[in-house]
Amino acid sequence: MTTQDSALRYEPAGEDGIGVLWFDCPGKKVNTLSVDLIDQVGRVLSAAKADTRVRAIVIASAKKSGFIAGADIDDLGDVTSAAEGTKLSASGQKAMDGLSGLGMPTVAAIHGDCLGGGLELALACTARIASSDKRTKMALPEVMLGLLPGAGGTQRLPKLVGLTAALDMMLTGKNIRSAKALKMGLIDRMVPHNQLLSQAKRFAGELADGKAARRPRKKKLQDRILEDNPIGRQVVFSAARKKVLGQTKGLYPAPIKILEAVQAGTYEAESRGFGELLMSDESASLRHLFHCITALKKDNGPDTEGVEPREVRHVGMLGAGLMGAGIATVLADKGVTVRLKDLSDDALSSAYKYAKKVYAKARRRKRYGTAGLEERSARISGGLDYSGFGHAEIVIEAVLEDMDLKRKMVADIEAATRSEAIFATNTSALPIAEIAAEAKHPERVIGMHFFSPVEKMPLVEIIVHDGTDPVVTATTCAVARKMGKHVIVVRDCPGFYTTRALAPYMVEAITMVFEGYRLEDIDQAATQVGFPVGPITLMDEVGIDVGAKVLKTMRAAYGERMQIPDSAMTDAFLAEGRMGRKASKGFYVYENGESKLSGGKKIVDPGATKHLSGYGAKRPDLDLMGDRLVLALVNEAAHCLEEGILREPMAGDLGAIMGIGFPPMLGGPLFHADVRGVDRVVVKLQEYAQSYGKRFEPSALLVRHAEAGTKIHG
Repeated sequence: MTTQDSALRYEPAGEDGIGVLWFDCPGKKVNTLSVDLIDQVGRVLSAAKADTRVRAIVIASAKKSGFIAGADIDDLGDVTSAAEGTKLSASGQKAMDGLSGLGMPTVAAIHGDCLGGGLELALACTARIASSDKRTKMALPEVMLGLLPGAGGTQRLPKLVGLTAALDMMLTGKNIRSAKALKMGLIDRMVPHNQLLSQAKRFAGELADGKAARRPRKKKLQDRILEDNPIGRQVVFSAARKKVLGQTKGLYPAPIKILEAVQAGTYEAESRGFGELLMSDESASLRHLFHCITALKKDNGPDTEGVEPREVRHVGMLGAGLMGAGIATVLADKGVTVRLKDLSDDALSSAYKYAKKVYAKARRRKRYGTAGLEERSARISGGLDYSGFGHAEIVIEAVLEDMDLKRKMVADIEAATRSEAIFATNTSALPIAEIAAEAKHPERVIGMHFFSPVEKMPLVEIIVHDGTDPVVTATTCAVARKMGKHVIVVRDCPGFYTTRALAPYMVEAITMVFEGYRLEDIDQAATQVGFPVGPITLMDEVGIDVGAKVLKTMRAAYGERMQIPDSAMTDAFLAEGRMGRKASKGFYVYENGESKLSGGKKIVDPGATKHLSGYGAKRPDLDLMGDRLVLALVNEAAHCLEEGILREPMAGDLGAIMGIGFPPMLGGPLFHADVRGVDRVVVKLQEYAQSYGKRFEPSALLVRHAEAGTKIHG
C-alpha cells in the first residue's frame, strides 16, 4: 500500500516494521511547510497508523539538498489579522501534537537544511538522527523574520536542550551543525550521509523494541543551578531580557515575545505571540528583506539572460591596503588564488598578516584546522610589479580615489594581462564610464564596490556603464556570489546607488552640527531609529579625508542636495591631520586607534568642536533629527529609482540595508516609504524643505506615487 498526498508520500513498512514518511514538494528544490502541507500531515499520519505492519516511522526528505527549509513565507503574506495568525500557529501546533502523540516511535532523518518549521517537526519526533555532512544545519531563524517559532518550538526546544541553549538558538537564529547538535542534545545520533536512512530505520526499530533510548542531555552544574528551580530560571530570563534590550534598543519586538512565550510555558502564549508579531511592521519589513534576498539571488544585471559567466580561478588585486587585503582574504578563503600588487613590501606584508589573522580566528572557531589556515594563506602572493597577473581572469582595483590613477591602472592591466581579462574597479564614487573612457576595451571595465571590512560586510554593488559586456557583468556577479556576498547590479552615475543614497544622510548630519546640535546627540538620533552606528561615528570610521573627497564628487554632480553648510570645517580638520580613527584624531577622542570612553560613551574631542561655531547650543529633538536623517536617504533612493540607476526597488532596499546600514526593521528606504505611506512621506519632505532647505524637495517619483495613491513596490 502506498498513500500519496501531494508533497507527502508514505512508504509502507516492510518486514522490519519501519514505515517512511517522505517529504518531497513537487517542482521545488527544497521542501517548505506550506499551510496546505501542514493540513496534509495529519491525514497522511492517519493513513500510516492504519498500516498493519508499522511499528515505527522514519521521517525523511526525498530532496538531495535538504530536509525542510522552514515555513512557506509566501503563505504568511496572506494573513490579514493577528487572530488569523494565531489560528495559523495553532494549526501548526496541532499537526506537531499529532506527530508527537502518534503512539509509536518516530525518527527524523536529517540531512541538509532543517530550519524553522522543519526543525519544529523534528522536535515533535521521538528522536532525531542527522548526517555528519557539513551542509547539514539546524536552526530556528524565525527571529530574523520578526517572528517566533509558532509550531511548538518555544515549548519543545527548552525541554530538549535546556533553557539557556534554547534561548540562544531562538534569540539569534544561529545555525547548529551536527557535531554541536549531538553534543547539546538536539540530535541523538550522527552518521555518514550514505548511511542516514538505514541507520534511521535501525534506530527506529531499536526504539520500538525498547532496545534503545534517546541520548540524555548532560547537564552542567550551571544548568542545574539556573534551570532546575524557579529562582534560577528567573535569573536566566532577566539576564536574557537585559541583553536583548541592550542589543536591539527595543526596536525589534520578536525577541521579547520569544522570551514571554518560553517563560509562560504554554502553546497559547506561543500562538498569540506569533499572531501579534505577524501583523507588526517590523516583521513585514524583515520578511520583505527576505524576499529581496531571494528575488535578487539570480539577478546578473541587464542583458544577461542566458549568458554564462566565465570561470574565475585567479584574481589580480591592485592595492594591498585594508580593502585590498580584505578582498584577497575572502577570495582565498573561497578557493581562488590571488596575486597582490602594491608599491611597498611593507604593504604586502601587512596584507598577509591581515589574512592570517582572519583565518586564525576561523580556526579558533573550528571552521578548519591548521592545514586549512595554511592552505588559504598559500593562495595569496604578491609583488611590486605585474608578475603573476598574466593568467588572472579578473583584476580588482582598490587604489586611491583618483581618476588619473585609476585610468593608468586600466592601461597597465590591459598591457599586462590576458586579452579577455576583466578590470573591476572598487571606486566608491567615480563614474565607471569615465574610468573606462581611455581603455582599449571599455566593455571589460566594470564597477565592483565592496564595503569595509570585506570579510564582514555582506554586500557587493556591481556597476555597469552603457558599454559593459553582459559576460563581464555575469562573471563579476558570479565572483561576488562565490565570495558569499549579496549582489545588487546598478547603472553608472557618480556615487552609483549606495554612496549616493548615503551622501544626503551624511550631509544632513553635518548640517545638524552647524545648527548647534551636539555630535553625540546626532549619533544617538540615528541609532535610536535603528542605524548600527551614527553618522558622526561613521565619518570617523571611514576617514574624514575619504568622506570629504566623496562629498566633493557628489556635490559637483548633484548640487544643493549634497551641499554642506561650511566646507571650511573640513579644510581645518584635514590641515591638522584630523582624519578620524585611523589617525587617532577625529570628531571623537581616540587612543592608539581605539575609542576613549567615559561611562561607556564616546568622548567628543574638544579639538574638533573648536571649529564649530554655536556648537551644542540647540536642545536635541531625537525623533525629529532621526526622521530627517531617514527621509534624506529615502528621498535620494527614490531619485535613483526614478533615474534608472536602480533597475527595480528591491535592489534599493537590499543595498541600503546590507551596504550602508539602513535599519532592517524599516525594510529598506523604498519599502519604508510604502509602509509609512508615500503621500505622508511627500508631505513631510515638503515640510522639511520649508524648514531646512530645498535639499528635501521630494523626488518626482514620490510625488507621482503620492498623487496616484500607489506604492513604489506595486
